[in-house]
Amino acid sequence: MGRRHWLLATFAVAAVAGSCLVGALPVRADEVASDAGATAVLARLSSDPRTPDAYSADVDLHVKLHTFPFLGLAVHGTSSFRRPGFYHFQLSNLPKIAAKFDDLNYDLGDPTAWPLRFDVSLAPQSTDDVPVLRLVPKKRGLVRALDIVTDAKGARILKATWTRYDGGRIVLEQTYAAIGSADIVTAQHATIDIPHIRGEVSADYTNVALDTPTFATLP
Repeated sequence: MGRRHWLLATFAVAAVAGSCLVGALPVRADEVASDAGATAVLARLSSDPRTPDAYSADVDLHVKLHTFPFLGLAVHGTSSFRRPGFYHFQLSNLPKIAAKFDDLNYDLGDPTAWPLRFDVSLAPQSTDDVPVLRLVPKKRGLVRALDIVTDAKGARILKATWTRYDGGRIVLEQTYAAIGSADIVTAQHATIDIPHIRGEVSADYTNVALDTPTFATLP
């Protein structure tokens, strides 16, 4: 794989690691299913009073490849969040070859609607203090399952682990800080181990401004 393709792959991995909790999969209403324990966790995530309606922040994104060509990249920009789970990133100082990744959007959606796209249950390692949701896509794709570690007290997503049919694995961990009456993600770290690509992606968020999303006019 040439340098051009590795650069594109690097930024694709960065986007995936931070954005692919859920994906749009068409299903019928009668296909919705989840167990009672998982339903309670989903409801808590969806209604957490410490999740802000909207905020903006500066972001520093660092990407490091542990496979050839062993690249290390750092880019900067702004990020925005709107409840229940819409994120927007605008990145600057990107290499020209990765310019198409300067504007990224993703939507996690309302957790109570995740059963429309996944079979949702409590994972075997789940406990009362650390509930872990297991999401299995209803429509088979590359991802075998997604395990989401949550905080029983704070109703926060602490960690997400994607396991893939090709043996690949992506792990995303999040760190929070209390800002006013809200809990805000201030750092993310992802480790990627998928065929042909091993690396790390980290993001640090600063200068958080509550209730001022830069994409407030978007649908």
